[in-house]
Amino acid sequence: MRGFLRVLRDLGLLVARVVAGVTLVARGWHRWQVTGLDAQEAVLRAAGLPNPEVLALAAVAFELIGGVLLVFGLATPLVGLGIVAVNVAVILTTRADAGFYQHGGGWEYNAAQAALGLVFLVFGAGRTGLDHLFVRPRDDHDRLIADPHDAQLAHS
Repeated sequence: MRGFLRVLRDLGLLVARVVAGVTLVARGWHRWQVTGLDAQEAVLRAAGLPNPEVLALAAVAFELIGGVLLVFGLATPLVGLGIVAVNVAVILTTRADAGFYQHGGGWEYNAAQAALGLVFLVFGAGRTGLDHLFVRPRDDHDRLIADPHDAQLAHS
């Protein structure tokens, strides 16, 4: 059963990574090529953030580069941390007063993205990502789904 759960976890992480990565790339491309960096800068300037030009360019670059890295499962925990940081910052600086729902300008989408980023930060790419080519996998994740009897045997 443990092997099945590992495969299921890896497939779940693969689907989540690819969907999130494609979404990040699409959003970054849209901001860069369709709405333009000027529109993003205006939002950041209206929020009173310093250096809106730099922040807008950094956000778009993160979406494009981070999205590609996610699709391939490279630097997944680092990209996950970035997703959490960016979305929490968006909630706190531009969406907190708008309420929960996205259709009203609220923060629901950003909260969901931050939660997904947390999953990538904690669990990484799984065995289907390329991270394992550069980082030795840890067994900590397997303990989360391990049989309780296995844990008792390990401690005896």
